[in-house]
Amino acid sequence: MSEILDRIENPYLAQKIMPAEEAAKLIFDHATLAISGFTKSGEPKTFMPALAKHLSENAPTTRISLFSGASLSEDVEAPIAPFVSRRGPYMSSPASRKLIHAGRMDFADIHLSQFARSLAYGIYGDIDYAVVEVCKIWRDGTAILTSSVGNTTEALAKARHIILEVNTAQPDFTGFHDLLVPTVHPRVCWPLPITSVKDRIGTVNARFDMRKVVAVVESNIPDYPVSFKPTSEVDRRIAGNVIQFLLHCRDWLGWKDSLPPIQSGVGNVANAVIGELYNSPFRKIRFWTEVFQDGMIKYVEDDDKFDCASATAISLSQDGRTEFMRLFERCRDKIVLRPMWISNSAEPITRLYVIAMNTPLEIDIFGNCNSTHVDGTKLINGLGGSGDFLRNAYLSLMHTPSTRALRDGRVVSCIVPSLRHVDHTEHDVKCVVTEHGFALNMDIRSPKRRAADIIEKCAHPYFRPLLREYVKMSGEGDEPHPSDMRFVEGWMREYDEATRAFPIDRPVRVTAPE
Repeated sequence: MSEILDRIENPYLAQKIMPAEEAAKLIFDHATLAISGFTKSGEPKTFMPALAKHLSENAPTTRISLFSGASLSEDVEAPIAPFVSRRGPYMSSPASRKLIHAGRMDFADIHLSQFARSLAYGIYGDIDYAVVEVCKIWRDGTAILTSSVGNTTEALAKARHIILEVNTAQPDFTGFHDLLVPTVHPRVCWPLPITSVKDRIGTVNARFDMRKVVAVVESNIPDYPVSFKPTSEVDRRIAGNVIQFLLHCRDWLGWKDSLPPIQSGVGNVANAVIGELYNSPFRKIRFWTEVFQDGMIKYVEDDDKFDCASATAISLSQDGRTEFMRLFERCRDKIVLRPMWISNSAEPITRLYVIAMNTPLEIDIFGNCNSTHVDGTKLINGLGGSGDFLRNAYLSLMHTPSTRALRDGRVVSCIVPSLRHVDHTEHDVKCVVTEHGFALNMDIRSPKRRAADIIEKCAHPYFRPLLREYVKMSGEGDEPHPSDMRFVEGWMREYDEATRAFPIDRPVRVTAPE
């Protein structure tokens, strides 16, 4: 008890301390919860499992709506998933995925910038409880958030009741945050006065009506680590081609040594690209992104290589967290954590000339991308913020391995003739990158010429003849596809046979991006 009291300076809120098991009893059937958390960071790691245990033992028919910033750790999401009837705006949980596919959980995949604002507008209805992890409560009743923001500011402003989870395992993040709540119609939405990555326009502390606080619970669980695989040779080749693209743009567009701010998605490929970018000729690199991750840690110590970073979460592996804690005071000066309605807003993304880099599941020959659905039907995760950045970026690129290994032993091409599910259209993607090269979509030319470029520069050489054949039999049209299904079925048989005969001893086997 003494440790949590050391973190609470407000006497009124100190009186609200109770066990998580008692606070869980406050949640009623059909309640809507908006919780903190973004890519495993800053989530309520004690209250949510306690709630799941309470419902399992005492109210197994209870169903709730659960909104978070982005993905939660499986330790938090899996226990509560059976009691969730509505989930948004993002998830990557196997437990939730199974329920979604079975029709037992309604999941809406929504652009993160739109979800955060719509939450404040009331489009998703009333918020009964905001459950938020904090590291400190000030005497004035405001609080310091921890390693993420996500949609926490909107949840605190909108909720009828608030449950604060004071995490004594988290360090004091005072000074990291730049917090602001979006305006709601008919109030005028003023421009965001952000003209550089390090600009601050809000407050370091989260403000809310402390009379709404119904419980304060203690937690001493650190953020669950993100798992990154060792960088493979394919990852390094992809990163090398990304850097070649950036060097090409530097010379073509006259950047000189001033690289525009970088946004990087989450996952092994994205983390590897950022790690390799450190060895590029670019200096004073800036990040305007969603997640500050492992590949960015080594930048912090190098003032020549790194300027600053803006994100909505700090999401790290166990080794990355150790390094982060070692560099904690330098990080406080170098990193700004913002609500996702600001980090993902079209306004600063466009104004700051952000370069967006993300990893899809597959890309078609015309540049359309699928980031969420295997075979067009099996959801693996949400869209996240990639659409926010790709649509509004100065330059937008998608990087992916050219092939992907399936569980049945087949190796399929990540460059395909057409997609059964499209998340990002050809209009939003300016460059496609694989380990074999990069193809531009930045000039005025026909989709057929663009398709030839993607096939010859990005597809795996083993699959190029099949892709050329598909284009050849497609006939006339702007973006032609074969009209005779007999040809399509014949081509698909050839493709399926090719995936089974793929010389898997040659390429590095790669799995679906996280």
